[in-house]
Amino acid sequence: MIITPNPSDPEVKILSKEFRNRDYNVKYLIPSKISVKININKFQRYFEKLNPPAALVRGFGAAPTQKIFFRLDILSAIEAFGIRLINSRESLEIASDKFLTSIFLEYNNIPTPKTIVCEGTEDALHAFEELGSDVVLKPLYGSKGIGITRLNDKAFAENVIYSLGQLNYVFYLQEFIEHHNRDIRILVLGNKAIAGMYRVSDNWKTNIHAGAKMEPLELTNELKKLAIKAAEVTRTQIAGVDIVESEEGYQVLEVNSIPGFTALQKVTEINLPEEIVSFFLKTAKI
Repeated sequence: MIITPNPSDPEVKILSKEFRNRDYNVKYLIPSKISVKININKFQRYFEKLNPPAALVRGFGAAPTQKIFFRLDILSAIEAFGIRLINSRESLEIASDKFLTSIFLEYNNIPTPKTIVCEGTEDALHAFEELGSDVVLKPLYGSKGIGITRLNDKAFAENVIYSLGQLNYVFYLQEFIEHHNRDIRILVLGNKAIAGMYRVSDNWKTNIHAGAKMEPLELTNELKKLAIKAAEVTRTQIAGVDIVESEEGYQVLEVNSIPGFTALQKVTEINLPEEIVSFFLKTAKI
């Protein structure tokens, strides 16, 4: 079983092909399409014939808060019925929430940029100044660099913060780290860092979806250990760890629990879908 909001997603199709090459039939569960009758027997039928009794989670879709909670509840119910999720519901909750990710990284002494999270507009403006008046404002939930804004002008910051305050926004403000328009993405599977790449841009945003280009990266032991530890503390078995090079050394920006792999595949000879499926099958049977 693959849990995904879109079975036609190119990466889901690649992973499905890899499963079929190993003589597995693939079943899809689309969280937004589920209608749950509070009947144990009917709910169990979704998972009766799964072999292995597990599901590879490739997303549960973007949605308003109530729907997100409902979809996370579905994942909790699936786990309660003995189906192993890779990644787990706990991992998805931690890694999908930038606040929780930052807390877990900081608590476990993993270097990460200074960050302040708050609800009030005045608190957000104080945070802007406390963080050096050059910050990155990020949505609490989100990926691919969507909705990320750099604030390095007080008047502009006030305008943005007061406007978002009218929308009951939660402000996640992170100090801007000078990174020369380059960061690092590392794919971690369990206790191994499989491959990595530089993401290089012509501006401060280094997401591939924002136009950054991938370049090959030779993983050092230091990078491997940092990425593996970041994935471990966020309970994420299949992880995309984003790291920035700062004057103080490497710092972890985020841990992605549903990491893309097609961009990384272009700069490594390692067969990433094969590695992901092999890891999933091995872990599901433990």
